[in-house]
Amino acid sequence: MPVRVAFMQLSSCWGCHQSLLNAHLGLLPILPELEIVYWPAVVDFKHESLVARPDGDIVVGFIEGVARTKQDTENVKLMRKKCKVIVAIGACACYGSVKGLANLYDKEELINRKFKETESITDDDPKEPTEHVPGIEEFIVNVKDIIDVEMFIPGCPPTTDNIIAAISYLLTLVGEGPDSLKKNSTICETCNLLKKGCLLDQNILCYGSITAAGCEEMCPNNGELCYGCFRPTAKPHEKSKQLKDILDNVLALTPEQGASLQHFLDLYLGASNITNFYFRGDLIQRLGYEPESFATKEVNGRLILDVAPTGNAIMDEIVGRAMHLLKDDPSFKFSSKTVCSHCERDVADKVPTELKRDYEGLPTMDKCFLEQGYICLGPVTQAGCGTICPNKANAPCLGCYGPPVGVKDQGAKFISALGSLCANREPEEVMKLIKDPAGLFNRFTLAESTLGHKFHDKMEGE
Repeated sequence: MPVRVAFMQLSSCWGCHQSLLNAHLGLLPILPELEIVYWPAVVDFKHESLVARPDGDIVVGFIEGVARTKQDTENVKLMRKKCKVIVAIGACACYGSVKGLANLYDKEELINRKFKETESITDDDPKEPTEHVPGIEEFIVNVKDIIDVEMFIPGCPPTTDNIIAAISYLLTLVGEGPDSLKKNSTICETCNLLKKGCLLDQNILCYGSITAAGCEEMCPNNGELCYGCFRPTAKPHEKSKQLKDILDNVLALTPEQGASLQHFLDLYLGASNITNFYFRGDLIQRLGYEPESFATKEVNGRLILDVAPTGNAIMDEIVGRAMHLLKDDPSFKFSSKTVCSHCERDVADKVPTELKRDYEGLPTMDKCFLEQGYICLGPVTQAGCGTICPNKANAPCLGCYGPPVGVKDQGAKFISALGSLCANREPEEVMKLIKDPAGLFNRFTLAESTLGHKFHDKMEGE
């Protein structure tokens, strides 16, 4: 059965939707799996039809753009009501993007510049239009600060491959699985080791007791562990209690146990293993990005993370215990690489020999931009774009994919890095080069940054 989806466009350039359409024939395998019920940029569904739908009627809703107008804000809230899963697509929806730079000014300054002071205005008495247009919000608030968002696909725009990969991943989560899948049975029930030689009896972590049957490989029959790739069963085997006991008795993971648990959770929970988007429903990604977002509880004297991915008490306790053990274990690594890690340029130390503006000279294709003196945000930008700008366009990274895991403020992080790289230079020399610090370092993330917005500064001053 096709998955019901909707696409909402807020204040934006429509580039993210265009990036999706650029898949061309690549859309053919995906479109039959989607029931598109709202996409004003492509399909002629009226806004009233979206309003009329029952709450939660749509499975996945994609939001592009920023909430610049009051109508944008209402549409964000409307999508949250109608959709089970919300996807923020593009730098605008994820971080505020270039439009977020408007937060450097208050609303009246923006209105005056747009409607009264622009050089092209010819009206003798220019005014802000008020008829048949939505009112403008005081400042830009990111979508995730208005509603809960489950998935983030950054980029300005995200690459076509990134968007298709995210949609394909979501489809696998709501799919029915392989034809051989037997949700009411487990791997244990068809395992040759059940009566003699069970790995659990040897205190070895094996996850077949909580995994749905139907796998034709049957790894335990060949002496290998079952890591749960057929996902949760509806009826866990009695051996699941033994698995839980083993985990309850683990106080500190060995490297082998840590690797085993992460591999199990990746397969069992359907982890994306793709770092060019962030899905909060992927508990492994969330454990890497937002470990503090999980509540902890005690069960039978052992601490577990309070999660319920299966709805079955013992299986959820096993997953919660496994995640709690991994959370603070040094063997658990959820890496988010930067643009630099995918850059083909030669790097010595990234220390610039001199500082240049983009228009000064012509950078070579073989040497790091920073070492040539050009500001490049690659060190503080998460990978996923394919490093198109540095590798193919001979242009420095501007940071449109946002910060990597663990970096709260992309601009502040780069300022810190630049200060270290230019430690042998006078501050005045560096400041002379940087004409627009916010626009350069937080071009795509100012609305998400610690800079806030002028509205609050103004209110505090009053």
